[in-house]
Amino acid sequence: MKRGISFLLPDPYGTPLADLLSPVELTAYNWLVDGVESYVLEEDGLGPPLFQNPDEMTDGGRFKERIGTGRHYLIFVDIKAFPAGSTVQEVTNYEQFKACSCELALIIVDSVYTALYCKDQELLARLETNAVERGYENVVSITDDNDFRTRLAVF
Repeated sequence: MKRGISFLLPDPYGTPLADLLSPVELTAYNWLVDGVESYVLEEDGLGPPLFQNPDEMTDGGRFKERIGTGRHYLIFVDIKAFPAGSTVQEVTNYEQFKACSCELALIIVDSVYTALYCKDQELLARLETNAVERGYENVVSITDDNDFRTRLAVF
């Protein structure tokens, strides 16, 4: 069974979160942003953090607006999506991910190394197609047999 996909994000500048999550109905989820080091880009360089508070929970509308507005630079990203109205809990490994209401986990390390876990196999297929169509490099399915991660977290 597919757990997710991994790939290299070719350009951490722009709107990479909005681009790679474009197949997802963002407003259907509450988004937990944890341990993030990502910034708004300004004309003269890095601006304020894209997400102001660590461990920030934001509704889908605000999340969609934040990631779709302006240009960003991502270094470390750790985002979990929970269906609106569901219980939110800490998710640090795949077993916790399977057992809780979290539907999607996105981890970006060092601006390029990306792992995206998704319980919905149809949505996962759309996310994989999106990654290939956008030219992301080394798109590989994460399965029970090849998942090397012991944690679903950046740090």
